[in-house]
Amino acid sequence: MNYFSCSLRKSLGLICASLLSLPTLAPPVWAGSLEYWKFDLRDSRLDIITDQDVRPQVNVLRNPTRVVVDLPGIEHRGPTIYKPLTQYVKEARVGRWNNNSTRIVLELTEPFTVKPWEVQVRGLAPNRWYARLPTILQPAEYSLPQETVAVNVPAPAPRPLRRFTVVLDAGHGGRDPGAIGQRGMREKDVVLAITRGVARELEQQGIGVVMTRNSDVFISLQGRVQRAAAARADIFVSIHANSIGLGRPEVNGVETYYFQTGRSLAQTIHRSILQRLNVRDRRVKQARFYVLRRTSMPSTLVEVGFVTGSQDSRNLSNPRFQQQMAEAIAAGIVQYLK
Repeated sequence: MNYFSCSLRKSLGLICASLLSLPTLAPPVWAGSLEYWKFDLRDSRLDIITDQDVRPQVNVLRNPTRVVVDLPGIEHRGPTIYKPLTQYVKEARVGRWNNNSTRIVLELTEPFTVKPWEVQVRGLAPNRWYARLPTILQPAEYSLPQETVAVNVPAPAPRPLRRFTVVLDAGHGGRDPGAIGQRGMREKDVVLAITRGVARELEQQGIGVVMTRNSDVFISLQGRVQRAAAARADIFVSIHANSIGLGRPEVNGVETYYFQTGRSLAQTIHRSILQRLNVRDRRVKQARFYVLRRTSMPSTLVEVGFVTGSQDSRNLSNPRFQQQMAEAIAAGIVQYLK
């Protein structure tokens, strides 16, 4: 072997050894994923839902003005850009930031700006947060900090709600108590109280309401469907409480069901509940419940919590929480009808 080939082999060996000794970048470790995010134009609010607990970090960047929300340990696999196209917010986008976090960016249009302390951040639950920008005042102008210019925004024309009829179905009743929960709580009592609250809220909006039962009486499933058909209702909302057995008090949360045409209705009510109440999200699901299959109008069934759950049972026994749940369901119905 000559001197040149020997030196070449030694040099190649040194290069390979150097490459092998270089540090390798560890793949990102994700604690959870971003389940839902959307910027609500009406409330100037960014809603965030993840499948694991998270503590968002919010900052304001300049040139252009951007409100950034970082979610440590959270991965995102979905749409990356959402364009509100308003006079206030130009664009909302999401993407990976550094090696193990996701960043949501709200880019403001010129000449609007905000200061970090003006962005309100609130946790509705460990996995649900929102960040609210200075909100729009209706109908006159935006509420803006100094160094900005107010912009006149016309008030939206009110939608006529009086032409709608909603059938509210309080589950069980009479000889059928429904699920029996902690401290003897009966499903039929809880859901009737909540359903009455929903009816009051809707009637105040001028919406026609028909209740399948307004007292502790038994109504068959077929009878409930027939009442909805006779009322020629626009939508049908059945209200129930869940159960999984007294031996599983750790199971808590809200579920909302649809069969076919009620998907949008179910999603709107479910989102309204999550935005207003500190409850666990058990998601919107499809099911073949009789009252969902047999009704001819968009229909949904809301499980407002587990009467067997340690947290839900305390909430559902509280009249104040019952009213808050009623208001959240009613707000979702109104939003859907509009």
